[in-house]
Amino acid sequence: SPSIVFPDADMDLVIDNTLAGIFMNCGQVCDAMSRLIVHEDVYDPVVDRLVAATQELSIGPGIDDHEITPLVSAKQLDRVADYVQTGKDQGVTCLTGGNRLDDRPGHFIEPTIFGDVTADMRINREEIFGPVLSVLRFKTAEQAIEIANGTDYGLAAVIFTDNLSTAMWCSERLDAGQVHVNEWGVGGIETPFGGFKKSGFRREKGVESLTNYYQSKNVGWKMVKPPA
Repeated sequence: SPSIVFPDADMDLVIDNTLAGIFMNCGQVCDAMSRLIVHEDVYDPVVDRLVAATQELSIGPGIDDHEITPLVSAKQLDRVADYVQTGKDQGVTCLTGGNRLDDRPGHFIEPTIFGDVTADMRINREEIFGPVLSVLRFKTAEQAIEIANGTDYGLAAVIFTDNLSTAMWCSERLDAGQVHVNEWGVGGIETPFGGFKKSGFRREKGVESLTNYYQSKNVGWKMVKPPA
């Protein structure tokens, strides 16, 4: 799921929500904020703060309340490590992390941030399902929307801006079942949850979720003569 950061965004909100959005459950969340699309005017300060904060995260078993927990299996660890290596092979900048942690029990990998990612790269277009964040630049809002929508998925998206018009303009154009403004995961049990494209078309939660439990029937009737 993409996150778009405009120059007028509250940078504290950007950093805090990005850390939670991509690293909670070690990135093993269906709507994990795996792509950060940052305006070129604030790209460097956002990346600097984000890398510094990521390097302070504790790594270990979830039962001990660590911030970076293990991946679910050895197979998933191999899969995430393969994506990380793919990013490195494509020449993107690994700003932090990128290493397996085989010196401890469990399936651990460092929280990883890739900088200067481009829209055509595999790590931007495919779902990694691990603690790997791709950071991209944009110049115009139109370019940001094009990057955000440029995958086969459309579950969620986040917009960071202090401008209501910008937020509404982007919300209308994002191909995502959930669009959050200035906070990852806004909503509750009363709001429908689901996606576009390969992220599905049904909805959980809210009144719309009831459509999963009933079927509609259409009965057509041609009147041959007036009813008695």
